[in-house]
Amino acid sequence: MSKRLYTHRRLRYWYAYDIDEICSVFSDKVLHPQTVRTWIKAGLKTIDKGKPSLVYGNDLITFLKKRNDQNKCSTSFDQFYCFKCRDSRSVFQNRISIEQEGQFIKAKGHCRQCKTRMCKSYSLAAYPQLRQTFKLVGVSELYDCSASADKTHLDTEDKTAPTESDQGSLF
Repeated sequence: MSKRLYTHRRLRYWYAYDIDEICSVFSDKVLHPQTVRTWIKAGLKTIDKGKPSLVYGNDLITFLKKRNDQNKCSTSFDQFYCFKCRDSRSVFQNRISIEQEGQFIKAKGHCRQCKTRMCKSYSLAAYPQLRQTFKLVGVSELYDCSASADKTHLDTEDKTAPTESDQGSLF
């Protein structure tokens, strides 16, 4: 099982938490009390050696930030994160397919080492740089709301066709 990320934003730095209170804060993640005891053995500072074990909120926040940041991997613009290799990798044959989802572009490619499918999100402003960096496969032009549609059938309607009010007067 992979390591879980426990967000520090739920904690208050001025509180003192015991093991059961820490478990109740992360009840949706089903945090077990033995996990908190393992954290204490791994370096989480306690107030004293007495029972119950109390932890300052500030120390718990610092510990969780450090623990969550250990597993992060930064990727450059032309690299994706491969979940199988667990590292940033280049795209196979430098070919990606993209699709627009709202204000973002979802790019899909395959890992150069293990051929696993990888995904990464970009902003719409990065589209020209994507075209320069990668070979785009199976891409139609992205829809741009700010540009007007020049080739629509709406402007070419026949203005001489009778409207509904004119049709009523014919009978």
